[in-house]
Amino acid sequence: MTKAVALGNNFLLTAIASSFFCWLASLHPSLLLFVQALFALKLIISTTAWLLDDAIIALLGIDLLQFRFRLIGGTIGALVGVGVMLCRS
Repeated sequence: MTKAVALGNNFLLTAIASSFFCWLASLHPSLLLFVQALFALKLIISTTAWLLDDAIIALLGIDLLQFRFRLIGGTIGALVGVGVMLCRS
């Protein structure tokens, strides 16, 4: 139960943060470029984490399933923010 709450918190934190950044991006064009760069950086980090998941879980000492759930939660949360950005512009 504790892991489910932690994973839900991870998703909510990512969704709220990405929605906030995308809301800021809708206010000013230069902020839009900044937020797009942040999402590109997140994409690069997430892709690297998916490719190097065995090395990362050995380094962090966590379960593979838990690590993948965190990656999935972060990705879905970022997609919520992108949806907000697309609807606001």
